[in-house]
Amino acid sequence: MSGMVPLGEAAKSVSPRFNLVSLIPSALLASGIGFLILSGSFSGVPSIHLLVKRLEGVNVFLASVLLLAVLSFALVLQPFQLLLVRLLEGYWDQTPVLRSLRFIGVEINRRRRDRINSIPGNEDLLARRYPPETIDLLPTRLGNVLRAAERRAGKHHGFTEPVEMFPRIYPYMSPPLAEAIADARDDLDVACRMCAVLWLLALVSGVVFIVDGAVPATGGAILAVPVAGGLLAVLAYRGAVRNGEGYGRFLYYVFDLHRRDLIRALGYDPPRNPKAEEELIKAITAWLVREEPAPVQYRASPTGE
Repeated sequence: MSGMVPLGEAAKSVSPRFNLVSLIPSALLASGIGFLILSGSFSGVPSIHLLVKRLEGVNVFLASVLLLAVLSFALVLQPFQLLLVRLLEGYWDQTPVLRSLRFIGVEINRRRRDRINSIPGNEDLLARRYPPETIDLLPTRLGNVLRAAERRAGKHHGFTEPVEMFPRIYPYMSPPLAEAIADARDDLDVACRMCAVLWLLALVSGVVFIVDGAVPATGGAILAVPVAGGLLAVLAYRGAVRNGEGYGRFLYYVFDLHRRDLIRALGYDPPRNPKAEEELIKAITAWLVREEPAPVQYRASPTGE
């Protein structure tokens, strides 16, 4: 029991985000592959009886080693979380196999967007799910949902480059909004990680069952396991799309509520006229993003008057 305490405390000491986004999905992946191994799937037809018998032989020391292995595995995978999300978004230009499929995915989403656009009253749905320009379309639903928010958030306030300006306005957010955005991002990351883990488990188990003869031995019934994993992966992806829509709404809130905080932090007095404020924000965006001359109007006086 003494060997379990330090590892348990170590798991608790890491951040809640790490536990949620990395540790739990990694534990699910390790458990799934471990169950396949312990049930004898890699050497023949899997046996529930064999699985139970081998699990009874797991002692405290072995459990501690396994927990340490899962924790280490999760730590190694953590830096690749952004890469995984971008892969599910459809940024496939740097991946040779997926690069050839990019055009097909973009065309499918273009037709979906046109179909939604052809139905009156679907303007809000279209704005949530697809970017305004065809050139900005991505080959996946998740990518288009996130890009729709990235292209539209703050636009009506004058932010012509919302993606570039978001990191600059982020430090001035109120703590409740910052916490809500962090939670929304965690939900999105968890859904993406679970999607990848479930697809991987479905693929591995399906291949193992076919290669080792479990499929004919069970009359095909064993395939229900990888099929169930694939269906859960699809649900996880749909959940990621929903979470992406929620995260996108928070981007709008950031620009709506804290644009004036950014203006003040840069040394300007926010104009009272909305049109003048929009023009000032456009000028500030051009200054910070495109390195054009800084705007001279609305400079705050040194005395703050």
